[in-house]
Amino acid sequence: MTPAGRDPAPPTALPTAGAAPTPDSLAPRVALAVGDRAPDFVLPDQSGAFRHFTERARGNPMLLLLVAGDAAAQAGLVAAAAAAASEIQQLGADLIVIRAGEAPPPAGASDAVGWLSDPKGKILDGFANAAALPREQPAALLLDANQRILDLVSGGDLMGWAKTRLAALPPPGPAHALGLVAPVLLVPNLLDRAACRMLIERWERLGHDEGSVASVVDGAEVQRVYHAMKKRRDHAIQDPALLQGLIATIGRRIAPELDRAFGFRRFKFDRFIVTCYDAERGDYFRRHRDNASAGTADRRFALTLNLNTEEYEGGDLLFPEYGPHRYRPESGAAILFACGLLHEALPVTRGRRFTLLSFLRDPGQRDPGTTTARAAAERG
Repeated sequence: MTPAGRDPAPPTALPTAGAAPTPDSLAPRVALAVGDRAPDFVLPDQSGAFRHFTERARGNPMLLLLVAGDAAAQAGLVAAAAAAASEIQQLGADLIVIRAGEAPPPAGASDAVGWLSDPKGKILDGFANAAALPREQPAALLLDANQRILDLVSGGDLMGWAKTRLAALPPPGPAHALGLVAPVLLVPNLLDRAACRMLIERWERLGHDEGSVASVVDGAEVQRVYHAMKKRRDHAIQDPALLQGLIATIGRRIAPELDRAFGFRRFKFDRFIVTCYDAERGDYFRRHRDNASAGTADRRFALTLNLNTEEYEGGDLLFPEYGPHRYRPESGAAILFACGLLHEALPVTRGRRFTLLSFLRDPGQRDPGTTTARAAAERG
């Protein structure tokens, strides 16, 4: 309870998977953090109906309240949630409250709120374990329209925090009537800004080479620098700890997205490289497919993760078989697409465009030197 005459304390921010990255490791510190998808679960609601959490999602941002702590703290948060329900809805978000035990919703509570009961506390314990939540305090998770975590905090004035945070979310973009669009997948928050900056610094500090392409010369497949097709500079990541961190962080975040969108469940990562397209050099990558040679035939999906979108102009991805639309994920976000799609990295016209690139290969074909993400895919 808040002492009389005092403002409620602000919530406590919780650890994120990519906090304080180092060149040696990017391994997540917790199993559930910003950028991860909230796990699915089944609990009864106020009508007694048992449904999966994902069935309750309606394509809106969501505030997920985890009501833990002593009885007074629980009662105070439940009452605050009931009072704020209409305002949360006006902000364009849904509200779901998970409470231990089988208590009914408060009198006069809005039917727009999902009041879920956790009779044995197993779901609340699962969230506490996965996100390193303090068990003695209530907590809040802010999810995007695709049930990915945007923020998570514990204790303090959770409803006040939620209303402020929701009001600060960027409004949805205008709706477009699309007749033709490339079958690509855009995934935000795969890496945070600090991790993106660390990867750019590795490119600067540890060196880079001219990017090569797979070509068939005199009947043999070779890697060669071929500026008529591609012009950029690449840094291959070879540090084992950093590779493992990238696999653990990115793998667990793209695996459920690929499964949901394309039914693609098992894969292994190809190499990871940091690339630079420099406007002063006139860098580009002409139209091509990523699986057109014998050595690349088992590539299934390409991953392009933008590291500094705000710092350059041009450089967008184009899929000309699917219209003139240009694709430009924000920093830390990635675009995934089937390697058979014709695509082009347009010339950068100002600044330098940095990306992290990899490919997802078919795990049925073992390839020396590649690193597996199969476990991450299966966890998703």
